[in-house]
Amino acid sequence: MTHYASAFGYQWKLYQRTQLDSYTGAHYSRERLERCLGASLESLRGKRVLEVGCGAGRFTEWLVRFSFRLTCLEPSDAVVANAANCKKLGSYAICRADINHSPLMPESYDVVICLGVIQHTPSPEQTIRDLARHVAPGGLVVIDHYTYRSRFSPITQRLTLRYPLRAILRRVARRRPDVSVWITQKIVAVCDPIRRHTCHYPLLDNIISRVLPSNCYYAIYPKVPPEIVREWNELDTHDSLTDWYKHHRTPSQIRATLEAVGLTDITCSRAGNGVEARGRKPISSLQ
Repeated sequence: MTHYASAFGYQWKLYQRTQLDSYTGAHYSRERLERCLGASLESLRGKRVLEVGCGAGRFTEWLVRFSFRLTCLEPSDAVVANAANCKKLGSYAICRADINHSPLMPESYDVVICLGVIQHTPSPEQTIRDLARHVAPGGLVVIDHYTYRSRFSPITQRLTLRYPLRAILRRVARRRPDVSVWITQKIVAVCDPIRRHTCHYPLLDNIISRVLPSNCYYAIYPKVPPEIVREWNELDTHDSLTDWYKHHRTPSQIRATLEAVGLTDITCSRAGNGVEARGRKPISSLQ
């Protein structure tokens, strides 16, 4: 297993259904997927689709219903959770492998989708290059990536409790993800009753979040039952405090990388978790 993905595998098996639209009763994952695609899922009819970093299947459960042929690549043992959630929905192939060491044939897919992943890999630029290598001429690469809120974010993020906690917990998670999950659950148990109220007041919550290092989504996902939002808070608190790599890139940096790997018709903007972008490989590409 790729070392930086081990904690992800554990968390996705523990929170196997938390982010699935079929579990939450809302369509937040579908909406994010369609926004990143720049089209409805109907546009995937007849397409060969590669999903990279499929996790427990929050996007897989939609992609398998619309793609002509879906292949999922996942470096951790989250493949177990993904199969349990999605195999009943349709036929697709799932492969436990790292996109940076992919066993798949190049230029074999009409659409390559990678959401919530690239910032956690050793080199975002290399990962984007490897994604582009898998898309066929005329095909589409769809990605997103963390970005900073402002030019001061690299400094201000160090002035929060999250910064020293992550330095410790990501090392704990590498060896004992069960312990890191237990710790983050306790963090949420302390923080959640407060942030459940402050999250409706953005300025106040921005201050509170510097001291209380939990994620809080009650205001972001109002259509999801509170008990499931609580699970989501635990999941993403663990995710954000234990990820081995946490890269940030500006929209202009993402655009430059997409151009450097030969993609055209590029759309790149601030949205979602940071930057959402897509680009098309020219039909004449010899890459």
